[in-house]
Amino acid sequence: MERYGLWLAAIAIAALTGCSKPAETPAPAAVDATPPAAAAAPVPQDSETPTVTADPDDPKAIEALTATATELKKDGDGFVTEVSFRGAPIDDSALEPLAGLRRVRSVLLNDTAVTDPGMAALAKVATLENVDLRGCATSNAGLASLAALKNLKALRLSDPDGKSSVDDQGMTHLAGSTNLKVLALDFLWISVDGLKQLAGLKNLEELYLAKTLVDDEALAVLVQFPNLKKLRISQSQVSGAGLAELKNLPKLEDLDVSECSLLGDADLAHLAGMKQLKKLNLWRDAISDEGAAHLAGLTDLVWLNVDNTRITNAALEHFRGMTKLEFLHLGSTGVSDAGLVHLETLKALKDLKVTRTAVTEQGVEQLKKKLPDTKIQLAYIEGE
Repeated sequence: MERYGLWLAAIAIAALTGCSKPAETPAPAAVDATPPAAAAAPVPQDSETPTVTADPDDPKAIEALTATATELKKDGDGFVTEVSFRGAPIDDSALEPLAGLRRVRSVLLNDTAVTDPGMAALAKVATLENVDLRGCATSNAGLASLAALKNLKALRLSDPDGKSSVDDQGMTHLAGSTNLKVLALDFLWISVDGLKQLAGLKNLEELYLAKTLVDDEALAVLVQFPNLKKLRISQSQVSGAGLAELKNLPKLEDLDVSECSLLGDADLAHLAGMKQLKKLNLWRDAISDEGAAHLAGLTDLVWLNVDNTRITNAALEHFRGMTKLEFLHLGSTGVSDAGLVHLETLKALKDLKVTRTAVTEQGVEQLKKKLPDTKIQLAYIEGE
């Protein structure tokens, strides 16, 4: 019995020691996408943080341009954005340093001796958006170089002095400049044929064609510029038939048809429906009170020039509803003190010119009582 008790005790001890069940394997820890702090790459201090900056403008280019240009404009970072050579005694070589500028967007060369080789230098400056070549001896070959400027938004080629030989054929080189918004071709040999080459310029907003070869047929082509807001066709062979085509330009706000010898009173009827017009120049057109009647509905006008026309006091009655007018030129017309009463409703008027008319100082004083904030010019001043 004693031996049996010892055997039971041995079994109990074994159960508590060598024969115990092994512990369960713990579940794996959740995967963390962020490595432990000790293993993470060190965060660079401020002095170690890499900075990304554009290459600065070439110092030598800046030095050369400072010596030849009339003005340099810079942005907040110190980069040159505009270079003006206006009227400077330079030649084509002066444009070579422009290639050393990183952000230049505008180059003004009007009234300089720059020629076609200069255009080739400009073509290397891909950032250019505005180029002013008014009064320069440019040619169609020069325009071929400028075709490389795909960011070009404004190009001014007008030349009243006859130095430029740009004509219709040159327009083919601008056909791909689809970012153009402003194109000035005043006094050049441009006709309907040249305008047809520009059909792809759908972003064009301003077109200047004073004293060119444009006529009624050319105005029919302008429908290809759906965003056109400003048009100058002064001193051209445009008649009423041409004005009728302008109804196809719903965004047109600024129209200059001054010194158009073929325009008469009846032709202004084609403008009556253009309610969106804000600026209208009829200087030296053969219009009278009858023609002015067609303008009565243009109540969004803020600027109107009827200087050197045949209008009289009767025409002013048609202007009564133009309450947004800020500028009105009545110089060299048949208006007098008696007609000024029709202008008393024009409370927004800032500038009124009645030079070389029958208006007197007494008439001006009376009108000033109704329009105290209006500057009224009675005395003629050359150039104004």
